[in-house]
Amino acid sequence: MHHPARDRARTLVRLLTVAAATLAVGALAVSPASAAGASSSCETTGAYGSADWTWLNGSTLLHIKLTSVDTSDDARVAGIRLYTLDHHGGSHDWPWRFNKRGAGKSQTWETTLQDKRGIDRVGVEAAAFNDAGYRRLCGSGSVKNPTF
Repeated sequence: MHHPARDRARTLVRLLTVAAATLAVGALAVSPASAAGASSSCETTGAYGSADWTWLNGSTLLHIKLTSVDTSDDARVAGIRLYTLDHHGGSHDWPWRFNKRGAGKSQTWETTLQDKRGIDRVGVEAAAFNDAGYRRLCGSGSVKNPTF
């Protein structure tokens, strides 16, 4: 026998169950307990660099936002990169990103990073480059991974 009110109630319960399951799966993907935000920056003559990121675990950074600012009116280009340290004292210098927009301008990149050797600490390096390489380099203190 067909009961319209009961059928509507069952449909509503199914929709709410699917919605609740979808929210639970999304929360498990990066839960507040397993992900923590961090940031670091440094400045040298001609360049400023900053980075914000989220630690996912012992080998992955998510939502990395790198920002480079050219702070001098000269022919140099500002650059930024991350460096990471693993648990065994090994280091990894990640590729430079170059801000070619000119003096007083900033450029931002968003990315993720994973290192199977593990990431114990992360820091930022910024520099002002000319054709011969960088003029001055700064390095931030490294930030400890809270997931270890």
